[in-house]
Amino acid sequence: MKNHDEHLKETVQPGIFTEWQEVDVEIVAFVDLGIRVVINDEYLGLVYENNLYDQYHEGQKLKAYIKLVREDGKIDVSFQPKKGELVFLTADKILAHLRTAGGKSSFSDKSAPEDIRNEFQVSKKVFKQAIGKLYKKGKIKITDEGIELN
Repeated sequence: MKNHDEHLKETVQPGIFTEWQEVDVEIVAFVDLGIRVVINDEYLGLVYENNLYDQYHEGQKLKAYIKLVREDGKIDVSFQPKKGELVFLTADKILAHLRTAGGKSSFSDKSAPEDIRNEFQVSKKVFKQAIGKLYKKGKIKITDEGIELN
C-alpha cells in the first residue's frame, strides 16, 4: 500500500454507512482475497474475489456499494448493486444486447457461466433471474436457439 494512504481508516463506526449505500471508490491494491479499495477518500474496504465480474486496474475510480460493515468495523464492498437492483439492471443489458444483435441471441439459461460473465458482467444465476423476469413480462421468448425479443 502506498505511503500516502496512511491517513485512511481501516474500520468504521456503526451508522456511518448503510447497507447497499452507493459510494465512490478507487482501487488501490490487488490482494489474495480480492481488491482493496479506498471508499470516499477516507476508508479502506475490500471487494472479495468471488464478487468480481470484470477486469479492473489500480487507480481505477468507480461507483460501488457498501455490502456489509462487519462487527470488527471492516467494510465489505461490492462493485454491483443489491441483487434485486442487479437483476433489473441485467434485464436492461439483455434487452440492449438483443436490440444490437437484431432481436435474437444465442445466450440462454444453458450458456456457460464464463460466457455470461464476459458479456453481461454477472453470475449465471443473476442472468437466469433476469431472463426469467423478461420472459414473465412478455418482453422475450425463449427458444431452442436462445432468446428473442417479442
